[in-house]
Parts: sequence; C-alpha cells; structure tokens
Amino acid sequence: STLAVLEAILLAAGYKVGLFTSPHFLNFNERIRINGELVGDDWLCASFEKINDGRKTTWLSYFEFATLAAVDCFKRAEVDVALMEVGLGGRLDATNVVDPDVSVITTVALDHQEYLGYSIEAIAKEKSGIFRADKPAVFGDHPVPHAVTEMAERLGSPLYYRGEAFSLERAGDSWNWSGDGDRKLENLPVPTVVIDNAATAIQALQFLPDTISAEAVIKGLSQVAVTGRFQKLSLKNGSGESVEVVLDVAHNPQAAEMLKQRLDESPVEGETRAVVAMCKDKDYMAVVSCLSGNIDEWYVAEFDSPRALPVEELSEMLNSRECFVKDHRSVTEALNKALSDSNSGDRVLVTGSFMTVSAALTRCH
Repeated sequence: STLAVLEAILLAAGYKVGLFTSPHFLNFNERIRINGELVGDDWLCASFEKINDGRKTTWLSYFEFATLAAVDCFKRAEVDVALMEVGLGGRLDATNVVDPDVSVITTVALDHQEYLGYSIEAIAKEKSGIFRADKPAVFGDHPVPHAVTEMAERLGSPLYYRGEAFSLERAGDSWNWSGDGDRKLENLPVPTVVIDNAATAIQALQFLPDTISAEAVIKGLSQVAVTGRFQKLSLKNGSGESVEVVLDVAHNPQAAEMLKQRLDESPVEGETRAVVAMCKDKDYMAVVSCLSGNIDEWYVAEFDSPRALPVEELSEMLNSRECFVKDHRSVTEALNKALSDSNSGDRVLVTGSFMTVSAALTRCH
C-alpha cells in the first residue's frame, strides 16, 4: 500500500512511473505496471526472452525472473521513477540488485520467521539490508528497532522515522502530515489504504529533486486503491440484494490488528460473516483471536496449496472458542454460502491469505 500511494501521487504530479509488486492475484501482468497500466504480454515475453538468453547456464528463480523483467520493462519505458517492492526480507531479496535512491521500511512484524529470524531485531536486520551508503532511509513506525539504526549509522544513511522526522494527525474526516522544517500538508483526504503507510510514502517523496505539490498529494490520496487491502465490493445474495464484501489479505497478527481497526471504523448495521482460509505456517491463532470480536459467523475454507491449513484444524480451534463455524471445501463454496446467508446491511469479510483473496477474486470474475 505504501508503493500504491507513491505511484498515485507521482502520477498525479506528472511523472512517468514504473511499479513492481508481488504476488499477483489473477494474472502475472499485475506485478509490473507502467503509468498505472499493466504491461502487455508482448512486453513480458520480450523481457523473458532477453533474460533467458542472457542467463546462459545460470539458474534463476521465478521471482528473480520477475524482478529482472520489471527492470527491463522500466528501462525500455524510460520511466522517471521506478518503485520496487521487496519480495521477502531485503538483504537477500532479488530486488536488492537494484541500488535505490531512497529505501523505505514501512514496519517490522513477526512474519516469515523461518527465513528471516524469530525476533523483531533479527527481521529488522534483514529488512535494513536494502539501505545504501549515504542514501536516505525511511522507517514508517515507532519505536525504531536497534538493528535499523545500527545499519543506518554503519552505512552513513540518513534515517528518517515517524515520530521524529515526520508525523501524522487525524482531524475528523481528514488528516495532517508534518515533516522536517516547516513542511506541512493539511486537510488531506483519508485514503482507502492504511493512513500510516500514506504518511510514510509522503516522507519518501521529500527526497525528489522537485517538490511535489499539495494538489498532487491530495489527488493521489483520493485515487489510490490496492487490490486485497480492505477492498470493498458489492455482490448479490440469492435474493438479488447487494451485500458488502471486504477483501483483505491479512495473514499475520500485525495485519490483523490493522484490519480490526478498519472494521471498527466502518461498522455495518447487520452481521459480519468471515470467509477465512490460511497457511499452516502462519500464526492463525493470533489472527483469529484479533478478529473474533468483529465476526458473528466463521466460514472456514481451504485453498489449493501444500501450505494450506486444513479446514478441520482451523475449525476445531474456532469451535474451542465457542464461535459459530461452518466448514467448506473451498473459498468459492464458503463465499457463496456466506452470501446466501447474508442480507442487505450485512457484511462478508474474506481474509487470511493472498491465496484466499485470489480465490475470491477468481469467483467474482
């Protein structure tokens, strides 16, 4: 969502922007955008052919191919700004072959511990591996892990973090952003993404050669949208009534806390039913515990992946907490049943994983 805000504001300011994110939901092309548009199959195939010819006998992973394809597409398009989202961690990620002008760590949470470490400090050390000597680094949370400040000091990277270099203040239906010196942006529209990430994105924009106008910031914040991040749809139930459906990929405790906050801020008159399917290597107990106060009925499902948490295991855990639970063979089946059980004024939440949201989007399409 931080990169989505950056893209929206930069486009509003007239820049030519390349964006690389992962994973995709329906089509690989979603990973690479130029000026807000997905790259075409012809561009992707040309990039893959070039990479395949150049690698000779070197083995490349799926994500390494994708990263190099993005770099090649951005080069051919001659973008003004390239936005690259790290896939996993930072230090050893394929995107780290690119030397950034600005590095951004939105926050650090316990996730992917088997690869990144089992503490906030260990994960922060991996993430700060994207910092570069003498180049600005932005940290969007507070407090700042020691590993982040240590890496910045070692490299001589100026570190700008929330609470000191920049801050945000909610003001009813708008919010204000303040940065170093007298740089202030007031009466900003509340975006559809997490406001903390929007504030972090605005800080990152301060290092452009030219100042971004307040008008471009406001326009970008008004237009930004991210698939699978508190994404609202309106779907019909069996009676033809419209039911609000919220798609959110929250799959760790920190993301679940953010989702709970958004649900609290957007109450509905009726009941909220949750379609949930998760990976067995995630802290699903913490995610469910965080959201349980917002959910009236749980529709437990399983997606097609060796990493999928068995329906029986998640259902058993929810039943032990005396929740109302229904088991289903697939996300599609669970979503259909949740919709048929819902009326106008109710809400259906689809959450737990990118794969859960992907299955729901496939059903919608």
